[in-house]
Formats: sequence, structure tokens, C-alpha cells
Amino acid sequence: MNFSFALFRTALLSRRRGWFLLLLLPLITFGARALLPPEEVSTPVQVGVVLPESGGESFWERLEERSGLVVTFRLSSLSRAEGQVASGRWDCALVLPEDFDARLARLDVDGLFTLLTGPGSAVYPMVRETVSACVAELVSPSMAEEYLLDSGIAAPEGLEDVRPRLHEVLLDQDRVLVSMETADGRPLDPLTLADSGVSALLSGLTAILLLIWALLTAMDLGRWLDAPFARRLLPLRGGLALLLPRLGAALVPALCAGALALLAVERPVHCILSLIPYLLFWGAAALAMARLRPVWSALPAVVPFVPVLGIVLSPMLLDLSAIFPALEPIIRWNPVTLYLRACGGSWADGLLLAAAGLVILAVLLAADRKRT
Repeated sequence: MNFSFALFRTALLSRRRGWFLLLLLPLITFGARALLPPEEVSTPVQVGVVLPESGGESFWERLEERSGLVVTFRLSSLSRAEGQVASGRWDCALVLPEDFDARLARLDVDGLFTLLTGPGSAVYPMVRETVSACVAELVSPSMAEEYLLDSGIAAPEGLEDVRPRLHEVLLDQDRVLVSMETADGRPLDPLTLADSGVSALLSGLTAILLLIWALLTAMDLGRWLDAPFARRLLPLRGGLALLLPRLGAALVPALCAGALALLAVERPVHCILSLIPYLLFWGAAALAMARLRPVWSALPAVVPFVPVLGIVLSPMLLDLSAIFPALEPIIRWNPVTLYLRACGGSWADGLLLAAAGLVILAVLLAADRKRT
């Protein structure tokens, strides 16, 4: 025990690069959050609405009810709307005609709106659906009246009696309700989705940087284990007993740095606790790689590709399995994906990482005992 502690203390104090990581990783995450434009982090997509000089109030009331954290509708003049869309500050703008109320009254909705879009417009299809829902809500009573008269269900003299029912709002049990879920079957809240993008990006960035650190640690452990001093001690102490103190000295700064870096995300407690099984898994993997000279000697050629593969094969920016289903098993069981899911509250994924790490340690321990 004294030997292991002395080895741990010596390795910890000699790892200046580890203490540099302690400062570098939080600076990267907090710097990335600070450099993101505040409007893109917290402000929903802006859509302008140009009402006629008179009329359109009922339409605007219904449109305003549908404003939220994803899309917000803003009243504007035509000149301001054109300028905001052209500059990219607003995604698009909706222009109502001057005879808007009159056209609604005669059910003339063909080409009712003018939609202003710019080169970077992206949400205008959703805006058109929202606008269509508001218009349908306004014209549906009149359309129902015409249908009742044309079909003979109601006579003109009895139309006044049924008209109040045409304006009734259906109860929830009588409506067609739409529920949304993610590709893996979890419930999807659009407001939660709007707030989670930056946190997933920063959590994924932290996970990838710690993965690179674990691979660099595997190279250091492999080189150290191949040195004459370690080779003389290997028959006496065993490979695992020699490598564990040095691994701990490498992972302590990584854990501290990751915890500080994750203070920049929305729910830091979940993400920080999830670092423990994540680092346990990659620490055990580093021990296994350090025991295989062909593996750790090839890591310098692999490390440059880790950031790209970590981003592409995890849902930190985009889940490609929804587009390419063949990638679903790779992305689903990627350790970075398991970590991100654990950050989102899926403790089963965190336990899976911890169990995988413990299995690797058990295999290494059994191999050491077999050699002795």
C-alpha cells in the first residue's frame, strides 16, 4: 500500500500536463458558451408579422397564442420586416393583405399571405403550417355554415340556432392530439429540445476531450511499462498493481477538470456524476491498451481522428442513425452516446459504462494472476 501511494503521489506531482488540463478544459467549455451568440443560445426563432392598417386582430391573437420558446411572432412594419429578414435577424416575415378580413368573410384564402424569406430562412415551412391552422380556425365556422346549407342539413331560418355550436371549442377528449417522441422512443418536449442543444454540445465536447486524455494516458502507461524500471518490477508487483496508481494520477486531474467544465451546462449535477462511470470505462480501457504494445504504439495515428468520429458517431450535434439506420447500433452503444444519455437522466447507460469498465478490470486482474 505504501508503495502504491508513493507511486501515485510521484506520478501526480510529476504530471504538470494534467494540471494544465485542469485549467484548459473549463476554459474551453466556458469560452465556447461565451462565444456563442446570446440570441442563438436563448432566443427563439423570430418571425415578423405585418398586419393591414385595419383588421387582422383575430388572426394575430391566435398567432400570438402559438408563440413560444421555439418560434416567436413579432408585429412589424413592412419596411422593418424586409430589413430584418434580409439581415438574417428574423427567419422570415408574414405580410397580410389590406383586405384581409373581407377576404376571410368571403372564404377567399387562395394566395392570402405573402411570405418574405431570406437566404438563411429555415423554419418557414413550420410557419406556413401554423398560419394555416390559424386561418382554418377563423374560417371553419363560415365553411360549416355553407356546408349545412348546401347539404340540406340545416335550413336558412334555423341557422341562427345552430350557429353558437359552430363556435364551440372542443374538449381535449374530443380532439386529435399529437404527441412527439425522439427516434429512440423517448417523449419529446419542444421547449426542452430548444434549451438542450448547447448543453449537449458542451457535454459532448467535454466527453471527447476526456477520451483523448485517456488515449494519451494509455500511451504514457505503455511507454512507462516498457521502461527497464517497470520491467524489473513487473514480476514482483504485477502489471495492474504498477499501472493503477499512475492511472489514478492521470484521472484525478481529468475528473476535476471535467467537473469544472460541466458547470457551464444546464444540469451540471447529472453530467458531473456521469463522469465517474465514463472515466471508469476509459480508464480500464487505457489499462488494457497499455498492456498491448501494438495498440498503444498505434494510438498517435488514431488520436487526430477521435474528435471527428466522436462528433459524427454520437448525437451531440445530429443523430445520424435517423438518416442512416445502419449506424444505429454503432451510435447507440458508443461510450460518448452512453455518457450523453446518462447526462440526460438515463442512469442505466451510466451503469452500463461502469459495468463494462469493471469487466475489463476483472479480465486484467485474472490475466495477472494467471501469469503469476
